[in-house]
Amino acid sequence: MIARIFRLLPVLLLVFLTVGGVRIIYPSSSQSIVLRPLALDPAHPGPRRVGDFIFLSAWELGSNNEDFGGISALAALADGRFIGVSDAGTLIGFGLTRDDQTDRPFIAPLPDSRGLQATYKDRDSEGIALDVDSGQFWVSYEANHAIRRFSRSFARSTGIVRPREMQNWPINKGAECIIRLVDGRFMVISESLEDDDSHQALLFSGDPVEPGTDIARFTYRPPAGYRVTDGAQLPDGRLLILNRWVGVPNGFAAKLSLVDTSSIEKGANVSGKVIATLSSPLLVDNMEGIAISRDGAHVIVWLVSDNNFNIFQRTLLMKFRLSERRQKKKPEAVAAPGFESL
Repeated sequence: MIARIFRLLPVLLLVFLTVGGVRIIYPSSSQSIVLRPLALDPAHPGPRRVGDFIFLSAWELGSNNEDFGGISALAALADGRFIGVSDAGTLIGFGLTRDDQTDRPFIAPLPDSRGLQATYKDRDSEGIALDVDSGQFWVSYEANHAIRRFSRSFARSTGIVRPREMQNWPINKGAECIIRLVDGRFMVISESLEDDDSHQALLFSGDPVEPGTDIARFTYRPPAGYRVTDGAQLPDGRLLILNRWVGVPNGFAAKLSLVDTSSIEKGANVSGKVIATLSSPLLVDNMEGIAISRDGAHVIVWLVSDNNFNIFQRTLLMKFRLSERRQKKKPEAVAAPGFESL
């Protein structure tokens, strides 16, 4: 029995670091965010084909600000900058320059997250969605299950809803992912798994905060052993879902799945096709956020990791170009060890 406990200790430690973290606080309100360029695979530098992705760049993000870290979701703004939300109720914004510097970085609390009546459960923001036309944002919360809407530039909160369909989701395993579709509908996926290893999910007919929006239940089945952490819609309408795995001995891994939106309807059990798997020995951490942007005709996929505010993890930002299958054999991108394409 004792030997079995010792064998389980590494697993228990990894789970603790992933869920709770070991937060080291250095009092600081600095608005600086620094970048350190990283290689996908130091042994094989340069562009690499990783499933249906071409690796372009990666950085470790850091700041002396005590609220920096824990990034759980990421949105790409129309001006080329990014905004992320952390599970401590913090906004983290920045752009990128060509010389690996951040442009106009800021770190600030989400509106209405620090009031006298607010608790950590009201700040556990896990997902972010953006309407680029109106500039409005929606943020999902996984502890006190809710969706809050914010005005352009997060100047103020413009509404909150606590759908009854979300209230039976476990605390700390609630609305992990929120996606606004181009047709105005919204998807929310819970982090918790059902007995059949699928996630509970909701499809909103419109703005979740507006009265009268219809809600349909469905489920999303991630790759075996993985859990959903975020998702985004591609320009062609398909969804790109980020799924995370954590375990021993390799730590973290991530799978990217393509989902056809036409398969999402009331009562459906939806699954995707895995197009890439990110795992050791390549650069990877607790990947929790995904955003999509364009570079001319190219679709750019951005991934960000949640460091759980502990010293054993990093905040990674990774940049990929989405490749069509017919372009896979181009010599500019050769296969990289540690990725699979299924």
